[in-house]
Amino acid sequence: MELEQSSNSDEDPAPFFPWDLLPFDLQGSILSLLPVSTLARCQSVSRSWRSTIRSPAFLSSFRRNPDDLYLIPFTDNVSPAAYHPSRDRWLTLGLPPSFVFAIASDGGLLLALDDHSRLAVFDLFSGATLARLPDMASVLQPYVVALIDEFPSAHYKIVAVSTGDRVYSQVFDSRSGRWEIKGQFPGQFAVLGNAVFLDGLLFVLSEGPDHLLTFDPVGGDWNLVDMAMPPVVCSHILDSEDRLFLVGGVEDVGCIARVGIWELDLPKKEWRLICFMPDGFFRIFGGRRLEHFWTVARMGIVCFYNTRDTTVLMFDLPARRWWWPLPCPAIPRRRRFWFGHAIEPRMDLLKGSNGR
Repeated sequence: MELEQSSNSDEDPAPFFPWDLLPFDLQGSILSLLPVSTLARCQSVSRSWRSTIRSPAFLSSFRRNPDDLYLIPFTDNVSPAAYHPSRDRWLTLGLPPSFVFAIASDGGLLLALDDHSRLAVFDLFSGATLARLPDMASVLQPYVVALIDEFPSAHYKIVAVSTGDRVYSQVFDSRSGRWEIKGQFPGQFAVLGNAVFLDGLLFVLSEGPDHLLTFDPVGGDWNLVDMAMPPVVCSHILDSEDRLFLVGGVEDVGCIARVGIWELDLPKKEWRLICFMPDGFFRIFGGRRLEHFWTVARMGIVCFYNTRDTTVLMFDLPARRWWWPLPCPAIPRRRRFWFGHAIEPRMDLLKGSNGR
């Protein structure tokens, strides 16, 4: 097939530079701009590309890419609906046959109960069951507050707590394959809520009373961040660009009148208001009366979900951009149930094995 020549004969053709002549670190820098899902396909381009992508130096320096992110606000109890923010499109994910109920997620991992009421770790992208966990130590009915994917390695930790007269904690490490009792905190809380792993510490929201706690999953040390919390409901913490944020609803006469976002200023021990959901978006999102909403977020991309009418609203925190996602064609509103997790492909896709 003969190629069509350019109509502008005065222009010289673009210079060609062989990829293999580029310095190795420059090759890695270029490829690191691509998401994992694209890099997995790039490995088939040549041996040189595959060698670069699978090299320990490249894998250890690779950073998570927002183009890999999928937010899963709801499911029909058969196939979760995953939203891809960078492409504004929906897809459905098949659940492993033994999957029953999702508990926690991080990276590409999902912790859930299986059909034998045991905790199991799943990879939703491959559909594989990576591990079935041994029973936790029976300390006042423990429950999981966080799954920590130790990206870019294949290992992970799981933190579980018991709340009563004090907080008791235990940590599962995939390296050892067992639970270990680690630390306790002399505080009484009704429940510990969502958690974010940031700078080696797990930040955890408590309810009844509302506080922000930190936990070191290695040393087992708990601490209370001594500061006032914003008076909000439906609170949720998230991280973006190595900073911690809080989402919450401000009530007025028994219903939520505004939805705000605050940033933690740890040196000053205060929450600084960043913004409120714009009035135009809030009127549509809240409908006639907003009493409760859920939030799922990762890498600064926030998904708001109205539990009454299943309306979904998106927010890009770094860019301060609000938008309505395209309607999800796979699951009608009447069949939607809250799922509330975020996932992204694991580095295992680049290693050609489970990396363990």
